[in-house]
Amino acid sequence: MLVPMKTPYFILTFLLFVTIPLRAEWQRPVTNYTRHTYKGGNQNWMLQQHENGWLYAANNNGLLEFDGFSWNLYPIRNAKARAMKIGMDGRIYIGGIGRFGYFTPNRLGGLDYTCLSDSLPPNSVVGVIWNILQDKDKIYFQSDRSLFCWKNNRLEYIESAGEIYTSAILYNKFYVGAAEGIQVMENKHFRLIPGSETLGRVSSLLPYNGNILIVTRYNGLFIYDGESIQRHACVADDFMRRNRIFCAALNRSLLALGSVQDGVCLLDMEKDEINVISINNGLQNKTVLSMSFDARDNLWLGLDNGIDCIHLSSPVFSLYGNKPVIGSGYSSCLYQNKLYLGTNQGLYRTVSPDELNKEIPMDFIPGTGGQIWSFLRYDNKLFCASDNGVYIIEGDKIDHLDGLRRVRILVPLHNRPDVLIAGTYGKYSGLHLLEKIAGHWQVVCRLKNFTYAAKSLMAETSGNALWVTNKDRGVCRLGLSDDLREVVSLKKYNHKFFPSGYDTYLARVNNEIVVTSYYGLWRYNRAKDCLEEYFELENMLDGKGAYTYMTMDMAHNLWYVSGGALKLLRYDAVKNSYSRDPHDIFLKGSLIENYEHVDVYGEQAIVGTEEGFSLVRSSSMAVGKELSSLQIRRVYLTGRRDSLIYGRSYRYEDTPVIIPYNHNSLRIEYNVNNYDAARSALFSYRLSEGGDKGEWSEFNENSVKEFTGLHEGQYVFSVKLMTEKDQEPVMTSFAFEILPPWYRTWWSLMIYVAAACLVLFYVYCRIVAGRKRLLMQKELELYRQKQEFQKESDLKDKKIDSLREENLQAELRHKSEELIRTTLNIVRKNEILIDIKKEVLGISHSISEENLVSLRRKTLRLLGQIETNMEHDDDLQAFQTTFDSVHHDFFSKLQEAYPELNSKDKLLCAYIKMNLLSKEIAPLMNISLRGVEISRYRLRKKLGLEEGENLTEFLQKFSQ
Repeated sequence: MLVPMKTPYFILTFLLFVTIPLRAEWQRPVTNYTRHTYKGGNQNWMLQQHENGWLYAANNNGLLEFDGFSWNLYPIRNAKARAMKIGMDGRIYIGGIGRFGYFTPNRLGGLDYTCLSDSLPPNSVVGVIWNILQDKDKIYFQSDRSLFCWKNNRLEYIESAGEIYTSAILYNKFYVGAAEGIQVMENKHFRLIPGSETLGRVSSLLPYNGNILIVTRYNGLFIYDGESIQRHACVADDFMRRNRIFCAALNRSLLALGSVQDGVCLLDMEKDEINVISINNGLQNKTVLSMSFDARDNLWLGLDNGIDCIHLSSPVFSLYGNKPVIGSGYSSCLYQNKLYLGTNQGLYRTVSPDELNKEIPMDFIPGTGGQIWSFLRYDNKLFCASDNGVYIIEGDKIDHLDGLRRVRILVPLHNRPDVLIAGTYGKYSGLHLLEKIAGHWQVVCRLKNFTYAAKSLMAETSGNALWVTNKDRGVCRLGLSDDLREVVSLKKYNHKFFPSGYDTYLARVNNEIVVTSYYGLWRYNRAKDCLEEYFELENMLDGKGAYTYMTMDMAHNLWYVSGGALKLLRYDAVKNSYSRDPHDIFLKGSLIENYEHVDVYGEQAIVGTEEGFSLVRSSSMAVGKELSSLQIRRVYLTGRRDSLIYGRSYRYEDTPVIIPYNHNSLRIEYNVNNYDAARSALFSYRLSEGGDKGEWSEFNENSVKEFTGLHEGQYVFSVKLMTEKDQEPVMTSFAFEILPPWYRTWWSLMIYVAAACLVLFYVYCRIVAGRKRLLMQKELELYRQKQEFQKESDLKDKKIDSLREENLQAELRHKSEELIRTTLNIVRKNEILIDIKKEVLGISHSISEENLVSLRRKTLRLLGQIETNMEHDDDLQAFQTTFDSVHHDFFSKLQEAYPELNSKDKLLCAYIKMNLLSKEIAPLMNISLRGVEISRYRLRKKLGLEEGENLTEFLQKFSQ
């Protein structure tokens, strides 16, 4: 159903086209370095670029060094720096308030200061060193009123005629701008140049076309040709009158004038054109204290507070100097020689970007506030897709289509010039049909069967097929019905190697449909009806990686975004081939991720950025020669605490660094003097060990490489910078050696050899000893066998002896038993005899004398015979014999030892040795118990026993 177009939301002619004027300017890029960035003092009085590309500046707090990547500050003790000079002898001379000297590099990449003013006499007045000049082997330190000449390690004082404002050595002559005028030094004396008395204060003396260009503080420019001084009138005279000129620098025909009140005035001496760059154009401070051109023709400014770099050779210009005055830039379009800019704050219009660094009008179109997404030039009109719908601009008139919201993109169908397809998002997600009816564009309907948001939309060159991309839904190809009212087919082209979930973008490259994605580049294969990886194009660009945007301009150049930077692949129509320039990398870190946009007009492109818009001139070439100083800046030993072991300054030694094995983990930092933050520096590295050169890594932006656990050996770390194909690669290297661990050193090897020799000797000795031991074991075995035989023989002998002893013991036991029996028989006999004796005595006492005298005599005779038998019994002799046989001739030995013993004493000794008790001994000896004790006492005396000695023990041990 056709929806009739309502009365336009607003129709503006040139009378009703009410705008809000804003003054804009396409400005050169300016890089600001604040004191917080370089961590030094606020004022910077002199700057100079070293031949290696590094920048040095005389800062309030000392000497500043900038290698293009990081800043370093080297202070001067008790002095504020005012002047510096890079000498041809490898020193950096510096001077300040009351002190001057020089810096030289050290082995860790820093600078060490040597003071020269300390060698002056104690009462010498140095003043303030404002300039440092070199004339062959002489270094001049210029102060307020005098000069100090350093030559052959000696200082010479040269007095001036008055106060010195500036000085210069031009055409082998020493000039000073003094209060009296310009003077030239002749034989250490100054001669006034006629006609210079009226110039006023001179700010700078510069060489220009064989003459001397005199820059004064208030009175303009003058030229001295060696004979006379002539005024040089130019368009900068008014600027110089209004602003005090403090310093100047000349680069071919471009004169830069640094002022106190209003920044820098750039004067083209040949074209007589000026361009003023101040805080409105990107400077952070109006007061310029010093300036210097670098090798790439960039202008460095030492400011009253900070350092700025004006990139005069950069092909990139920014609108409003990268200040978000009109918001973030999402789309741009040149229509009828007017530039329309779509931002997140609305629609703006300005003039075509033909003039740079010139103030241009900037108009905001009322009623268009909000997000502007894209433009489409079609049907001699300009269609604008926005959050508020679609605006149609025709000349000075603008219409708004009712019935649409949240429109992101508009595309035409190639076989239907009267229709457009609008892609929307949010709650209005889907596709909408716009049709031209009766000369007016109207919103017809929303296409059926499709409710996805359309981030990117493209129509095929034939048929009713559309391509749509969406982060969540992926890449889809839609087939539309003949009446374009509905989607009749839908196919998704994502797969496991190309999943959805990332933003994609549709581009047309050489009539092929190309999809840029996080997973690389893909193209549509119509024959197979699938998306396939576009290896050929990836190899021409950055290889396999993430691409977020791509477009081809009218000259078939490819503009694409990779790694957050806009890059350009140039097409050579003559060679019919593409070439890549490493310098064609722009606006890194400034683009709106996944919403990039480039609109190309001839040799320049308008690019949307986070801060607005930038202009890229693809034909701009750097005038100066770039100093690509690639340095391996610092090397650290990594661990619990990193330690710096090597550093490079502008001068360094290539001797290899020796590193102990226990510190075999390194971090190597390298960089190049890249002063343009919008350009990316790409590096490749390799680590060579011994004769193995190693493989180069892929080019990337990493400027730090770490190695851990390196084996001992000699290494060379090399790094190279991506340059133009026709240019020699910039490469540098760092040699180092990892010492082996102590257990793999030469002296440890000697110890190992000695130890091995000792081990071998020990083994030899062990073998020899083993053989000896084997022989000894054999001999010992033989000996043992002999011993065994001997033992067996002894054992047999012992058995025989044992048997004999057993026999003897048996015999002894027998004799002992016999002895005992004999003794007992004697005892029993004696006891019986004693009993008989007692009875006889009883009988004898019972018989009276009258009757039985004769009987008594007989009885007494019987008693005498009994006693005689008791004392001279043959059993006693037998006892002695048996006792000697049992106790090893006890009586014989006792007789030999104690001859004074009588027979009763000997018997008593035998009875005691037999362990008989006194009561047992008494009957044997026919004495009483008391008599036995007395006899024992007497025996002790005869044996000589001391008191306390045991008689029984003594006799037991005797004769053993």
